[in-house]
Amino acid sequence: MNDKPAPGARLVSAPTGAETVVKQYVDDLTLALAQLETGSVTDLLETLVLALHSGSRVFVAGNGGSSTAAIHIASDLMAAAGNLGAAPQVVALTENIARVTAIANDHSYDEIFSRQLVGWGRPHDVLLLLSVSGDSTNLVRAARVGRRLGMTVLAALGNPGGLARLADRLVVFGQADYGLTEDLHVALGHMAVRVLRGGDACRYTGATGDGAPAGAGAEREEVGELGDPLQF
Repeated sequence: MNDKPAPGARLVSAPTGAETVVKQYVDDLTLALAQLETGSVTDLLETLVLALHSGSRVFVAGNGGSSTAAIHIASDLMAAAGNLGAAPQVVALTENIARVTAIANDHSYDEIFSRQLVGWGRPHDVLLLLSVSGDSTNLVRAARVGRRLGMTVLAALGNPGGLARLADRLVVFGQADYGLTEDLHVALGHMAVRVLRGGDACRYTGATGDGAPAGAGAEREEVGELGDPLQF
């Protein structure tokens, strides 16, 4: 007996529950956004942006998914702040895997961020820490070192934890859910980009405005000396 489906036949599989999960996730994310304390977010972003305007450096750190969010945020901030006259510097402390693993191997994983700050941090620099638990030992150590160096410590957390007591500016969001909190970490970075751009959205320049893809024959856009407009 041949159980192979006929060519072109529609395969029927067991339900995965994906539709229910998608709807629930959208509802949870919508609620997390509705519960966002905009005052706390504003205070944090104003501190961050003013530091960049003054020429202070910004360091960003996190673990796991938050480690890549740190790199994402640092990259976006550097691009958006490129027109500031103070030559801003934004560094993700997770971006150099050789440095991170060397510190972890030679000393301790708990020191992968704090040891970098000892060499680079200075008064009035900003340290932005991303965490779901709010209790990661390496971030707590980084916060303590940052405070000792005279840095301003910012924290975006899913759960207050020990970092809440060490932060100068704090926002808690995402209901301690890893997915929601990490989504909002990236959203926080995108909000900072908009603040740096004076409130303007950063949209793909090839968009048609009606949701349809731009035609293949669309005119090539002229760019400035530094490659503007910026592509994120």
